[in-house]
Amino acid sequence: MGAFADDTAAREARQKAERTGVKTYTQVVDTKDGKRTRVRVGPFASREEADKAAAALKKAGLAGAVLSL
Repeated sequence: MGAFADDTAAREARQKAERTGVKTYTQVVDTKDGKRTRVRVGPFASREEADKAAAALKKAGLAGAVLSL
């Protein structure tokens, strides 16, 4: 979903995503520009579920990408 320097922005993005019914989690990472909070969704049981979640996030005005790990 995204990486945020501002905790408030990360929290707002997470809440907006969860209102679409998608479960989220956060991860704090150190970058060359300082700490960032990554807001992520998943994992999903299938690519179809991931694509459905991505479509719901896009409809809510949130960016995202489906990654296969």
